[in-house]
Amino acid sequence: AVIVDNSSGNNPTITLAVGSDNRTAVYASGDNSTALVFRYTIQAGDNDDNGTSIRANALALNSSTISDPAGNIPDNLTHDAVPDNSSVKVDTTAPSVDNFTMSDTELKIGDNATVTLVFSEAVIEFSSAADITADNGTLSTMNSSDNITWIGYFTPTDDVEDDTNTLSLGTSYTNIAGNSGPDNQTANYEIDTREPTVSSVAITSATGRQNDFVNATDNVSVTATFSEVVIVDNASGTPTLTIVVGSNNRTATYVSGTGSDDLVFQYTIQSGDNDTNGISIPANALALNSGTIRDAAGN
Repeated sequence: AVIVDNSSGNNPTITLAVGSDNRTAVYASGDNSTALVFRYTIQAGDNDDNGTSIRANALALNSSTISDPAGNIPDNLTHDAVPDNSSVKVDTTAPSVDNFTMSDTELKIGDNATVTLVFSEAVIEFSSAADITADNGTLSTMNSSDNITWIGYFTPTDDVEDDTNTLSLGTSYTNIAGNSGPDNQTANYEIDTREPTVSSVAITSATGRQNDFVNATDNVSVTATFSEVVIVDNASGTPTLTIVVGSNNRTATYVSGTGSDDLVFQYTIQSGDNDTNGISIPANALALNSGTIRDAAGN
């Protein structure tokens, strides 16, 4: 057994090698025993991938004394070096996010986006369900083969128009040493999954009308008003709208309005058309006929 006398105010120390740096472990306990304990508190910036080691002859008294119960003070405190201890590796570097991206940032009906999250090193305690918040959509469970690069798929919520959205990463993930990483966000993405709808249809004008009557060759215009600005593509077919003249269905053909929320359809009165009660429009009268009507997002 040895006795430690640190009445001088100084404690014995042992020099540790942490990475390429010397660090000082200070005597903490063990007086009157054969094992003296020295302690060093890891500091930010300390790193050692191979494990902490002890250099040869690392014990220093610093004006204290170590003696046996009879008061004998050793005149030789030399010792061999202790090689890297792989069970005491040091890592104080927090993981970071190298990139957090989406393959598509303008999402419409039927779209989804591949989400890629790449960390600076392998992480644990990471769960996309718990750690990532998704605005206006759902993110599938992200998977990784190396715990560094994670892949998932984002699906936007239906019937949403929102130009300001992000995926947000929280801070509960860590590297294998237990260092927590910072939060992060994707770039902004826009969502338009709200399809245009018909707000109203109405007969809006009739050329040649006299005393509320129209005659053969007069044109009747019907306007379909949409919930938003729409674009008409009639390269493959022209949309039509059915009207009822007397007891007969007649077809009003799209003539104008693309790029606005009002589409105009026109029917030319034919010889033999008669309706003493007035022209009407049945429910669900709009037909695309291989044309398309879409909003600016493509819905």
